Amino acid sequence: MNCDRRIHGFTLVEMLVAMGIFAIIAVISYSGLSQFLQNRDVLKQRTNQLHRLQTTMVLLEQDLRFATPRPVRDGFGDSEPVMIAGADNELSPGELLRFTTSRPNVELSPAQRLERVAWRLDNGSLTRVSWRILDRDQDSKEYSRVLLEDVKDLTVEYLRWSPETLSLERFSDWREDETLPTGVVLLLTLDDGKQYRRVLEISNGT
Repeated sequence: MNCDRRIHGFTLVEMLVAMGIFAIIAVISYSGLSQFLQNRDVLKQRTNQLHRLQTTMVLLEQDLRFATPRPVRDGFGDSEPVMIAGADNELSPGELLRFTTSRPNVELSPAQRLERVAWRLDNGSLTRVSWRILDRDQDSKEYSRVLLEDVKDLTVEYLRWSPETLSLERFSDWREDETLPTGVVLLLTLDDGKQYRRVLEISNGT
């Protein structure tokens, strides 16, 4: 029995066409994957920035809302006002304001733990500084934490209720040694131009 069997393979043209189609599919798939990874990285970066922004604003709002009129002494024994604020406050470079705040003591509820805090803006980084000892000495430890970066500016205006005019007066700084403002207006500006504004009442303010 004579069987004429011919084995057919791929021709060179067919191989080239198949490779071309595969290359096109690979390029399209890689482009889509690359765009997906870029979008994921951008979304992750924005999510992290939003989380840090929320954390910063919550801490700043808590500190200011529960500010307390408790004067302290610095490391040299000199008296510090209950709140030091303004461009000419003669504090550390970039320091915007310094005051005493109260926080819940989880070990002895509902007692409050007093803490001296400061907020500084240096080279685009917003930092919270705290001292656990109110009347400090030169060896008192300073705790600092960078909360937010890429900050262009943080402006603070101080509000005081005027019984004479029955309205709120605005100040760019605070010069009272023993009293706190009624409230504050915060305006946070990031490097990308976005702004966040908050108006806060101080519980122990005048």
